[in-house]
Amino acid sequence: MKRYWKLMAISLIAILAIAVFYLQPVFTKDQYPAFTFKTVKGDPSELNDLTLNAGYTPVLIKTNESTFSYTQEPLTLTNRETHYENQQSYFEKLSANSSDPQLQSLQKEYKQFMRGKYLDSHNFFEDDIFLAYVAIDESSLHTSAKKAVFDIQILNKNSKETTSYAIDIPVTGAENYLSIQKVQIIDSALKIVTENNFLTDKLEEFHIYHLDLGNQKVTKEDVLSFESELSSGNQNNMVRMLTDNSQAAHVENELVFEAHYNAPFDEEKAAADPDYYPEYLGSEFCIYNLKTNTTHKLAVPAELNPENTMALIDGTTLYLYDLTDDAITVYAVSVNDVAKNTVYTLELPAGSSSNREWLDIVDAKLYLATPTKGSQTEKELTVYDLDSNTILYEGIIEKAKGSTQKSTDGLNIYDGIIN
Repeated sequence: MKRYWKLMAISLIAILAIAVFYLQPVFTKDQYPAFTFKTVKGDPSELNDLTLNAGYTPVLIKTNESTFSYTQEPLTLTNRETHYENQQSYFEKLSANSSDPQLQSLQKEYKQFMRGKYLDSHNFFEDDIFLAYVAIDESSLHTSAKKAVFDIQILNKNSKETTSYAIDIPVTGAENYLSIQKVQIIDSALKIVTENNFLTDKLEEFHIYHLDLGNQKVTKEDVLSFESELSSGNQNNMVRMLTDNSQAAHVENELVFEAHYNAPFDEEKAAADPDYYPEYLGSEFCIYNLKTNTTHKLAVPAELNPENTMALIDGTTLYLYDLTDDAITVYAVSVNDVAKNTVYTLELPAGSSSNREWLDIVDAKLYLATPTKGSQTEKELTVYDLDSNTILYEGIIEKAKGSTQKSTDGLNIYDGIIN
C-alpha cells in the first residue's frame, strides 16, 4: 500500500482541483451585487426583450483628475436576472458568444454546421434557402507567398448539403490584416465585405469582393478608400461600417460607411497640453448599393453638431443623433432614398446625465442608458417611441435589496441586444 501513496495523493489532488473548477460558479454566486430595474413610469414589458452587457467594478480609484479601476467583472442584465460571466458553468463557457441570441439560435438549429466555426455574426449570412459562413485564412499573408484565402461553407437548408470552397483573395502584399464586415448572397451571388488594414500609413480600405463560386474565383473587387481633401493622408481618422446589430445576418442591399476626419496628431502639442486633442475637420457618410455597385454620399444635416454626431442603422433607416444636456436630436434618413428624412427632438429625464453610456434604436424605439447624477452604479434607462414622441418606459437600474452598498464601486453599460 505504501508504494501507491504518491499515486493516490496525486489522484486526490486532481479530483479536488476538478471539483473546485466545476463548483467555482457556486462559490462566486454571492460575491457581487445583483441589479434590478425600478419602474418610474411606463410599461415594464418594454424591457422583456432587452439584454444589457455591462461591467461591474468592485473598487473605483479616484485621483484629482480622473476615476479609474483595475478590475471589471463582465455581466449581463435583464429585467429578470443579473448574470455574471464568472458564474457560468463549465459547459456554458464552452459556448462562445452565448449572449448573442442569433448565434444561439443558429447553434441550436444547425449544430453540425456551426461546429468549429468562429462565432461572430459578421461571418454569417442566412436567408430562407442558405446559411453561409466565411472566414479568412491569412496565415501566409506575411510570408513570401503573400497570400490570403476565403474559407467558405454554404449549407443548403432544403437539401441539407454543405458545400465548401477555398478562394484566393487578391492582395497586394502591403496588407497588415483583413477582417470580415459583412457576408451577403444577393441574386444567388456571394459578396463579401472586408476592412483592410495596411502596414503603411495608408488609411483603412473597405473592399467588396464579388465571387464566382462555380469557378472558385473573385470576379470583381470594389474599393472604398475614403481618401479625400479632409483625410490629409494620415492615420488619425476613423472609418467604420455601420451594421444593423438587431439583424446581423440578413439581406442588406445598402451598406453605410461613416468617416470622421481629424488633423494629424501633433506630438509637441500633446506633450505641452494634457487636454490636447487633434482638431476635428469633418465627417461624411457613404452609402454603397450591393445590387447596383454604386455609391453616394450623405452630409451631416444642419440640425446636428457634426463634431458630436453619432450614427447607427436599423433596417433601411440611418439614424444620426446628438445629445445635449437636456435633449436628444435624432435625424432619421432612408438609405434607399435620402430625400425621405425626419427630425426628432426628445427631452432627457430630469435625473439623467448627458453622458450617454449606451443608445440603440430598433423598430423606431430608442433605448437610452445614462448615469444618474448622484451614483456610480445607478443608471437611468429610458425607452422612447420616435413616431409618437412619447416615453414608453422610464426607470432606474440599481442594486437589488440586500446587496452590499458601497461608495467606491461602479457599473458601466457598454452594449445591449434587443431580440
